[in-house]
Amino acid sequence: MDLILRQSTSRPRFVMALCVFVILAVSGAYLWMAAGGTLAGIVSVLCGPSANAGFMPLLAMWLAMTLAMMTPSAVPMIATYLDIAEAAAAKQMTIVPPLVLAAGYGAIWLVFALAAALAQWGLLEAGYSGAFEGRWAGIVLLGAGAYQFTSLKHACLSKCRMPMPYFMAHWTDRPLGVFRMGLAQGLNCFGCCWALMLLGFAAGLMNIVWMGFIGVVMVLEKTLPQPKALTYGIGLGLVGAGLYVMFI
Repeated sequence: MDLILRQSTSRPRFVMALCVFVILAVSGAYLWMAAGGTLAGIVSVLCGPSANAGFMPLLAMWLAMTLAMMTPSAVPMIATYLDIAEAAAAKQMTIVPPLVLAAGYGAIWLVFALAAALAQWGLLEAGYSGAFEGRWAGIVLLGAGAYQFTSLKHACLSKCRMPMPYFMAHWTDRPLGVFRMGLAQGLNCFGCCWALMLLGFAAGLMNIVWMGFIGVVMVLEKTLPQPKALTYGIGLGLVGAGLYVMFI
């Protein structure tokens, strides 16, 4: 298993492309299911909010989409851990399997996917199936755009992209400690992505086009060599969209 992880993390561009493919595949599958397999239904779903297909399909979609969006964040983390673990093993030190680290990281996003699916299902069951309108939508867009410029966003993004300092400061040979390191890295990634994920609800409770776009943006933020231009550009675009929705 360690060998499989090593081979995967040594090809980050391949992993990024695979995740983009998964995002598109999951979006397409859910689109077909929500549209009832008809062209008119597909057009309706693309141009509006998703239909309520039940809690389990919603949960499956959120789990798959979240996994596809967040896997690129795990690539540098696991690769860095394997580098340190190999050096420790060469000194005959005890090391914890990297799957324990991945489990801690994944636990954060499993909780998020469950909470998001419950929230969406509850709103749809209550009869709310449209996007936030007017001032509320503008506030969400403005907030998400402004967050792209905050120091917290960039601090979390930096730690998510470059986990080496954190691992060196918190290295341990205990499984529980490694699991906690995975949790910490998951929280860092959540800290830089939560506002973008929230846009799925503002756009109409998981509108497929919006979520596909947001997923690609988050993949690129984690993998581009210099992501600041993209981050700031998305922030400006969201602020402009928020002002437009609120006042025009």
